[in-house]
Amino acid sequence: MSQCDGQAFSFPVSPVIVADGISKKRIIDHVVLLVWIITKVITELALFRRPLKVVSLGSSAWAQRYRIDVEAQEHTDSYFMKISFGDHGREALKGEFESTLAIHSIVGSFTPRPIKWGSIKALSGAHYYLCRFYDFAEHAPKPAEFCQNIAFLHSRSDSPSGKFGFHLVTYNGDLPQENGYIDTWEEFFPIGFRHMVNMNIERGGPWPELEGLDTAMIDKVIPRLLRPMETGGRSIKPSLVHGDLWCGNVAVDSATGRPLIYDPASFYAHNEYELGNWRPERNGFDRSFFDAYHSIIPKTAPTEDYNDRIALYSLRFNLQAAALFPEDASFRNSVIEEMRHLVAKYPGGYEEYARMLSVGLGTFQSDDGNGNVKQGVLQALRFGYRHTDTAIAYGNEREVGEVIKKSEISLEEIIITTKLALDLSLERLQLDYVDFYLMHYTTEFLTGYNTIRHPHEKVLSLDHELSRDYPSTWTAMEILLKRLVESSRIPPAVNQIELHPPATYVPQVELVDFCKINSIHVAARQPLGGKPVAAVNQIAKIAAKNGLSPAQTILSWIVQQDISVTPKTVQESRMVENLDLTQLPDEDMSRMSHISKKKGEVRYLDPKHHVDFDIFDEQHDQPVQE
Repeated sequence: MSQCDGQAFSFPVSPVIVADGISKKRIIDHVVLLVWIITKVITELALFRRPLKVVSLGSSAWAQRYRIDVEAQEHTDSYFMKISFGDHGREALKGEFESTLAIHSIVGSFTPRPIKWGSIKALSGAHYYLCRFYDFAEHAPKPAEFCQNIAFLHSRSDSPSGKFGFHLVTYNGDLPQENGYIDTWEEFFPIGFRHMVNMNIERGGPWPELEGLDTAMIDKVIPRLLRPMETGGRSIKPSLVHGDLWCGNVAVDSATGRPLIYDPASFYAHNEYELGNWRPERNGFDRSFFDAYHSIIPKTAPTEDYNDRIALYSLRFNLQAAALFPEDASFRNSVIEEMRHLVAKYPGGYEEYARMLSVGLGTFQSDDGNGNVKQGVLQALRFGYRHTDTAIAYGNEREVGEVIKKSEISLEEIIITTKLALDLSLERLQLDYVDFYLMHYTTEFLTGYNTIRHPHEKVLSLDHELSRDYPSTWTAMEILLKRLVESSRIPPAVNQIELHPPATYVPQVELVDFCKINSIHVAARQPLGGKPVAAVNQIAKIAAKNGLSPAQTILSWIVQQDISVTPKTVQESRMVENLDLTQLPDEDMSRMSHISKKKGEVRYLDPKHHVDFDIFDEQHDQPVQE
């Protein structure tokens, strides 16, 4: 689109018309073809009355490019025209027009204004795309201004269907993209990934090094890196992306100094997908562009996966380059190297990740004191645990914080849950943030209370409001939760409740369903319930059938419902056992879920031991002892 050396063709006041009687074969063999096609387009469009000059800007394997200078009132306007042939040419130019139009409608000055695309009636199989011409400066755009425009495009665009994809096929070079609308990014991305793998084999021939790696990428790596962004209360907004943003499609308008992007292959995607093409050094984007972009749009959570997500997206673009240039073995080599790295890093896929996050270590009231808590948390981290649950009332936050610091594991890899008195908890944990901050039981405090933990003295603290009974307090909490979900800018993220197979305490099933509908993650407190739960005969039979311990069976049943657990233990053998869960058959899941109907409602967690008075209604919901 920029000014460059090329062959120029001057026109008189009226466009040159080449006789229709000239055979297409003779025209194609002669440079007159250029004049003939362009004058036909000009005549058909009726947009220009006085074309002055056409300059060839070169060609690629799939298109030819021209600048058309047209006389206007007291000045000359310049237009850019791209001409391509065949069905591919028609669809590619249509995709470019629609992509540019979509971008221009959001951030108009950032891309050339598209004018028209279509087929040339006088020459079957020839098609054109027309937009404004810009003369490009020699230098690259500045990261700050460029990334402001990219961030604006990503944040202000809205998918018309609310889904990922585009309303038509767009092209990277002469490679069509699979753009059909799909609900989730995790579903959409592997379709395009697999398509590019197939295009590589179609164009470059057999690829024995790829065998097995592509399947592992789709079955393990892609779910592992993409699903966490759309689970646990998280979601991704489909953002309009350029789709092929490398230095060859980026410039600076020499007249205004503003950055420009062109030749897009757009669709609605995860916004960070755009940055995947910035990762290879060959594409001309250094770290300053990433920093400038993320100063406006933060990295998507979980941020600990960010670098590997960008590597995955970059891999998709490298597959594209390998298909476009099959004669260059370096592209295939880089693809194989990156795939091997990601497959080796994530052999267990999302299932392993979910298990690591779903199974945490509880630290409540260790029987052997806080010294063993420190050793237990340290061992758990070594075994692969990445979630620990503490609280100011447990009196061990300082020890937990010291262990996390000593472990030298990145904080982004560890989920830390604590409860109440956040400022003091952060001080004791020696952290700037926690991942989950929970509120304890549904007790009501007086206005202006000054107690930072539940009282343990026999004399009741005056900080507690004793005039409210438990049912009325819980009812008020339910109403508040619904109001929070409906109106809060940041809705509740986690609800931790007592939950285990025999303890389908009446509100729990409805509460779990309510939380899932409203994207509130459920965490199971006291998931094993103590020895009475593990000793239930039905659980023992299911455990034996599946080669598990009763504890593993219970934890598997809970985690399989996308509910996290934090069983407490300081014994290394049980730490390992609690992580080694399995997928229970549907019939066993159903049997576990119906245990309470045979046994009756059972609850083991009794807060009166921790707050010095009973918050439960004596007649209806007193914990049952066996």
